[in-house]
This record gives sequence, C-alpha cells and structure tokens, in this order.
Amino acid sequence: MSGRQGLDAQAERGQASQSGSASSVHVDWSIFLRAMADEIDTLGGGAARDALLRSVGARMAAMRPLSSAPNMETLAMEINDQLALMGWGHVGFVLSERDRSLLITHSQLPRIGAAGDPPGTWLSALLEGLYQGWLGQLPGSDQTLAVRRMRITPQAILLRYGKPTI
Repeated sequence: MSGRQGLDAQAERGQASQSGSASSVHVDWSIFLRAMADEIDTLGGGAARDALLRSVGARMAAMRPLSSAPNMETLAMEINDQLALMGWGHVGFVLSERDRSLLITHSQLPRIGAAGDPPGTWLSALLEGLYQGWLGQLPGSDQTLAVRRMRITPQAILLRYGKPTI
C-alpha cells in the first residue's frame, strides 16, 4: 500500500497519524458550535433559528427511526435508547387526559455553552422536530398533532404533543 493510500485508509477509519504512528485525536467542537449558534441567531433571529432547528430535528428522527412501539412504556424505552446512542439525555412521557395530549419531559439536553434562554437551552427547538418526527413514524399517527415547547428550564424541556392550541 502506498503512503497516500495508507493516509486515506487512516482517514476513513477516523485515525490521525503522528510521526508515522496512529493515535486517536479528541476533537472539541464547542467553540465552533457556539460561534455557529451565535451567527445563526444574529443572521436569522429567533423564529428562523427555531424553524431551522425543527427541520434538523426532523432529519435526525428520520436518520434514527424507531421500531414499532405498542405502548408508552415501550415508546419511552425506544426513544431513550436512541437518545443514549447520541448522548442527548433522556425522556419521560405522561398522558394528559384533561387536554388529550402527551406531555414530554426531556432532560439533559446537550448545551452549546450558555446559548439560549434560559442559558444552555439553545437546542430546545430541535426537540420539537425530533419528537414530531419520531411520533409521526408510529402506525396510525395523526399528522394534525404537533409537538411544541411548553416550558424551558435549565434542567428540563417540557413539550406537548397534541392538537395545536390557540
């Protein structure tokens, strides 16, 4: 194998070379992500940012489809497995009989520094697209239902899946 082919093979395996020996490299994306978040907010504002993040969340759901879930317990397990693979926290569900909706509590959302309001919650709109995508994959799902954020705290994001409210 030529030197160039060897470097290409290392790159495909995600390895870096130092003085001819392979070693793993820790990459810190935090500065890039924070700068990108700030730039998105500056250029587009909050509404455009949220629309973009919802679309990204929907794509993520499509890239990590769920298995069929016959009940809420299994659904929570399936989603928590996917979230764990991504390092994206965990979820709990509560069915609200009062307003015929599903309440979603997402904890340990990844932070992009202190970006967001409250600080550290910049990615919260992404969860709307992520859960909309996953719940929309379920057999018999009602496409008129929507996922929207209800409350955002540094500890958890509370979302509601149901008929849009006025």
